[in-house]
Amino acid sequence: MSQQIRHEFYQQDQQVVVSIFIRNVKPDELTVDFDSRSVKVTIDREEPVLFVLDPLAHEIVPDQSTFRAIAPKIELTLFKKELGLKWLKLQGAPDEAAIAPTVTAVKPNAYPTSAKSKTNWDKVAKEAAAAEESELTDQSDPNATGDKQLNALFAKIYEGATDEQKMAMKKSFTESNGTSLSTNWDEVKAAPMKTLPPDGMIARKWDE
Repeated sequence: MSQQIRHEFYQQDQQVVVSIFIRNVKPDELTVDFDSRSVKVTIDREEPVLFVLDPLAHEIVPDQSTFRAIAPKIELTLFKKELGLKWLKLQGAPDEAAIAPTVTAVKPNAYPTSAKSKTNWDKVAKEAAAAEESELTDQSDPNATGDKQLNALFAKIYEGATDEQKMAMKKSFTESNGTSLSTNWDEVKAAPMKTLPPDGMIARKWDE
């Protein structure tokens, strides 16, 4: 029959450590049998000592569980079968003695962020080309030509650029928040591009 012996435990994500307070136990007189839901400790003395934990609060991995005898106690290291599971007590039914680890879903922010948006340069080139064609057939609006001409210029540069020049355009335009455009990849790849606001203006983040 298992004897009443003072013991206590603490736990980590991977293991439960049990301290059994029996002093001066020699290694050659100590036997510990691990099972998936129980542990039996036997001390072979003139008056044998038997200590049993059965059933354990949850399953363990017997092959990875260990024990050792040190001066004031016996220490059992029980390797949890389900890592991260929090045991509320050492012995008992699983549904009463364990709290499963929880995962909290992170919802996307419903408000603007400072993350940079990506520019689809192929789409820009097509839209600019269409705008340029429209400009040739509609000269009635004097304010309609400025942006169209600028977009057309960007489109021509992008369409005739090499792969490195296209990468430079994407990186410089995105990182500078649309305030700088460069086709020099050697210069652009060396460091992030700074936001360069027009004279008399100051660049600020949206939340400032």
